[in-house]
Amino acid sequence: MNMMMNNSGKTSTIFIILMLLLLASSTAIGFFLYQKEIQHSKDLEIQLEESRQQQDKLQADLKDTRKQVALLEDKNKEADKKINSLMDEIELKEGLRNELKKENASLKDAMEAAKKEKDKIHSDLDEVAKKFQETQDLLKAQQEKTKGLQDKYDQLQQAKKVVDNQLTELKASMKPYSERPPQQQVASEVPPPSLPKNKMELDKIVINPQGGAKGKILSVDKDTEFVICSLGTHQGVKSGGILSVYRGDEYLGDVKVSRVQDEMCAADFVPPFSSHKVRKNDTVVLKQS
Repeated sequence: MNMMMNNSGKTSTIFIILMLLLLASSTAIGFFLYQKEIQHSKDLEIQLEESRQQQDKLQADLKDTRKQVALLEDKNKEADKKINSLMDEIELKEGLRNELKKENASLKDAMEAAKKEKDKIHSDLDEVAKKFQETQDLLKAQQEKTKGLQDKYDQLQQAKKVVDNQLTELKASMKPYSERPPQQQVASEVPPPSLPKNKMELDKIVINPQGGAKGKILSVDKDTEFVICSLGTHQGVKSGGILSVYRGDEYLGDVKVSRVQDEMCAADFVPPFSSHKVRKNDTVVLKQS
């Protein structure tokens, strides 16, 4: 029985020791876990603080980014305005370029039309010059014919003077008419020789008070503002010379010779003189330099 009690006491002692060991182990494990938990909490707090710092930094970066985005948007708006302005300027330049192209085309057409008109005028002028030359040739032939008739007339006048002189001498040597017999009566008058029936009256020679050659306006071109005159190189007219235009004794203005031939020339108006103040058959006078 004592042995049983001793065995029971040993068992209890071992159980208690085991319990104490388990309690000590549990305490140690709990303390270890507690320490681990504390360390983990500290680590979590450190991580949380770092996260907060990172969040603050991210918020600051976000704020800076928003500012940069706002600046970029403002710059983008300014760039859009500049682009729109440049586009408008480009459109304006393109429009001006198109207008200039149209104007150049119009000017080219006008120049071609003016060239054709000028060529036509030169052709007409050459035709007029040809006709005028033919008229001059006919006039020259007529003047030569008139000169021949004038020479014959002068010869007849000389013959008349001789007959008159002979008649005067005859009268002086004879008795008075009342004392002469009828058969010796002499006609007291001898009829002058008659002039040829086809005699032409010559143009009056006009002395020009200005001292230069004198002619007339043959035609006036109001579209291209020039005149054709009956003066040429034979009258001393040169290209670039100045002709004065008169109507009677009234001075109208000046024209400048642009093209000259033997008996005629073309001249442009010297402003303020214009085609509205001149008409055909007005007198032109070559100015003396």
